[in-house]
Order: sequence, then C-alpha cells, then structure tokens
Amino acid sequence: MSQKIAFQGVFGAFSHEACKGCLPDGQPVPYPTFAEAVAAVKTGACELAFLPVENSSAGPVPEMQALLPECGLETVAEHPWRIRMQLMAVPGARIEDVATITSHPMALKQCIRVIMELGAQAVSAFDTAGAAEALAKSGDKTTAVVAARAAAELYGLEILRADVEDADDNTTRFVVLKRP
Repeated sequence: MSQKIAFQGVFGAFSHEACKGCLPDGQPVPYPTFAEAVAAVKTGACELAFLPVENSSAGPVPEMQALLPECGLETVAEHPWRIRMQLMAVPGARIEDVATITSHPMALKQCIRVIMELGAQAVSAFDTAGAAEALAKSGDKTTAVVAARAAAELYGLEILRADVEDADDNTTRFVVLKRP
C-alpha cells in the first residue's frame, strides 16, 4: 500500500504535480492550508507531507517559514521542481479581454511580466488550481488564472499563453516531512 502524502492545495496544484513527480509511489492527499497538511502527518492521517519552502524567483514561502521551525516534524528529503506557469481562461476567452489574473500570491510573484504586459489586475487566491476550479465554475471571460497545465486539463480551461514565468529556471524547493 502506498504512503499517503499531504500537500497544500487541490488536485492540479503545482504541489500536487511536484509530489507526483518526486514521489511517484505515494498517494497525494489535498489539504486547504499548510497547517492542515502538517496536522495530517501529526495525527497519522498521512505518513508524509510534501510542501514548498522556497522559490528561486519569489523567495521563501512565508507561511512555511513561520510553520516549519515549530511544526514538530522532521525533514527527510528536499526536492527541487521546475515550475512552468500557464495563463489559462475559460473556453472562448481572448487574451486581449483579460482584465484580472488570479492565482496564489507566490505564483503571481513569478509572472509579473505577463501581468504588466496585459495591464491586468493581480488578485490573490488560496491556491493556483483552486483559482482554476473557481474560474471554470464562474465562466468569467475577463479573468485568467496562472496555474499548472494539469489544472487547465482538470478543470476544462484553455491555455492562452504557455510558460509565462519570468525566469527560465523557475524552480521551487519542496521538503518532505514525517513524524520523528
């Protein structure tokens, strides 16, 4: 039986994509917050947590910087993961009509150029794939989301522009945590 691995976000999030890529034998389990993913390991609901701690472009993940030193879990591995940002929208939306770009704050920091180029307003969401799911449900053709390609596929969105991250080597460092 594969180990359950807690990650922050919903299916299709960058953390989900990286977890599957780095720990392919595990069973990723989504949690809304970093604290809830850590708690899942502490209570035994999951054997491991797979969480981002730093991005090469946007810097440390603030929530993890606060949580990690006091969480009581042991870091057993680190995995760098290349992050490729996709600008996506509902089918039929046009890039010239995009007025708002929504995503997790760390993701928005990694694609400032496209936000400025389009003159769009950046709006923070709790999760990249969660923002994609919400957009798919809303049908709003003036909003786009920055998320992983998997989120576009999962939620039926079209990619308006691929690889919109500012840096060609955009990488996030993830840690694997377990109970000591």
